[in-house]
Amino acid sequence: MRHLFLVNPCAGKADRSREVREAAAAVLADRGEPWAVCRTEAPGHAAVLAAEAAGQGDAVRIYACGGDGTLNECAAGAAGFPNAAVTQYPGGSGNDFLRMFGPGAARFRELPALAAGPQAPLDLIDCNGRLALNVCSVGFDARIGLGAAGFKRLPLVSGTMAYQLSALRTILQGIHRPYRVELDGQVLPGRSFTLMCACNGRYYGGGFCPAPGARPDDGLLDFIVIRGVSRRTILTFIRKYARGGAGEIPQILVRRGREMRITCAQPEMVNLDGERIDADELSIRLSAKKVNFFFPAGTHWSPELRNENLKSGDFQRKKLSERA
Repeated sequence: MRHLFLVNPCAGKADRSREVREAAAAVLADRGEPWAVCRTEAPGHAAVLAAEAAGQGDAVRIYACGGDGTLNECAAGAAGFPNAAVTQYPGGSGNDFLRMFGPGAARFRELPALAAGPQAPLDLIDCNGRLALNVCSVGFDARIGLGAAGFKRLPLVSGTMAYQLSALRTILQGIHRPYRVELDGQVLPGRSFTLMCACNGRYYGGGFCPAPGARPDDGLLDFIVIRGVSRRTILTFIRKYARGGAGEIPQILVRRGREMRITCAQPEMVNLDGERIDADELSIRLSAKKVNFFFPAGTHWSPELRNENLKSGDFQRKKLSERA
């Protein structure tokens, strides 16, 4: 088994390359398994490195050392390779995909448990040929999240402030636009929509939970569609939406399915796990490819399986402790 750590030096507050290298050496040096640490040099580089590693044919575990964007690239590069598995050794500001592991999300920082953990095949989202592991969204939220990047470049503007400034600008510009939306072949009534979201995971945008029941391994996507609403209306339910209450809000359609098609009046920003593409015709569907994902024993995205896996996790931690 090979281990490849792909470090995004721009993720989080500092370059963690040295920290990752020291941790990998401490955990893997005695296991007799080859490992390497590589720094990514540009957007998309992690996907290239992951695909190259997976394409060698032997068993390889790929660690996305960064945030959701780094994990997105690693998953896209390893997709469809049964010999490869990916995970996140978190170092970003959001780490939203891991939130569905509940309290177990913190254990992804425990490299011994992560390196020895089990793996399972997960679904992927295909948006116009680009892959996403967690969430693909179009509309109000995508314009806020992706627009915040421009404000972050301003002096004295923090990440939180950048998001707030982007939200203010988006609200002033108008929160709904004309779209044609089709779910699994059914055209939705209306010509004005605020937000369309396809969820494989449960969280995005720094902790918003639009799809609390989404499962990344059930062969379905959870679609969230907010019809055209006023600024005042969205302000009344945004907190409930963020906390997982989308299904209780009359203006929001929640449905499970396999494909959503969107026609935009003009090219729109599309959010793919924090990465951006621009398009006016969108096909967002369940991908034919899967990706293996590994995680610490004793954790799971399914609450009903956490107790069962917790016993296994306790056993694994005991073995690791004895080995140390």
